[in-house]
Amino acid sequence: MDFIMGVYAVTGGSNGIGKKAAGILSGQGHEVINIDIDNGDISADLGTAEGRELAISQMHDRCPDGLDGLICCAGRAGIPKYKFSYVLSVNYFGTVLVAEGLFDLLKKKKGNCAVTLTGTVTYPRHGKYSVVELLNNCGDEERIGRLVDTFDPQEAGDLIYMSSKVALARWMRRTSSSWAARGVNLNAVAPGAADTNVMQGYKKPDDGGLLLFPMPVMYGQQRFMDPADVAKALAFLALPGAHGMSGSIIFCDAGTSAINNTEL
Repeated sequence: MDFIMGVYAVTGGSNGIGKKAAGILSGQGHEVINIDIDNGDISADLGTAEGRELAISQMHDRCPDGLDGLICCAGRAGIPKYKFSYVLSVNYFGTVLVAEGLFDLLKKKKGNCAVTLTGTVTYPRHGKYSVVELLNNCGDEERIGRLVDTFDPQEAGDLIYMSSKVALARWMRRTSSSWAARGVNLNAVAPGAADTNVMQGYKKPDDGGLLLFPMPVMYGQQRFMDPADVAKALAFLALPGAHGMSGSIIFCDAGTSAINNTEL
């Protein structure tokens, strides 16, 4: 079969996993459009409505014939660097609304879409600081944002970040069948502790090892996964070879999910 160059978009493609995924696709000869707040081919803040509208509009201008694949990697962790509301706006709303806004381009070429989750989707914690149900069943970005910004950062901890990713996993599962019926496969990758900016707070200051997240494949090595390991899984899901997959979550976490949830 002759190789056909495709056109792919990657959100958050300037750093970390997104940059590696973009590199894999471009290394295979595909055209890759990086949508990122910093140094993107399309520079847009996906944590804002204006940024999303800009990204969607420019993608339609650049790709009138359609899009072969989309990888959504843009993400933010939380306090103290970012407000809880902004974390939700980038991680959940930024991914969902951009993917939905580019769906018509994907449908033209029956392309694939892959989104980045987190290994914490295997053990979601519930309670008064979880906003998963609000994200999936209410979806009012402004009201939910106002609510989470009243939360005590010490008590809420990582729950807002986790909520954004669990809600994203549920959106993917709920949406995948209707997208697949129109020729677009939607899947996700749940990474383990990869060496990205999001995970910097979990490094030991002395040796760069892990404080949390046991990874049996790397047991005793005390190091993070390489972002390229996760990027390879994302690139696979975006390429035509994954055409038979829909609504799937690939746990690219060196075995962490199997420790946290041994039963299916």
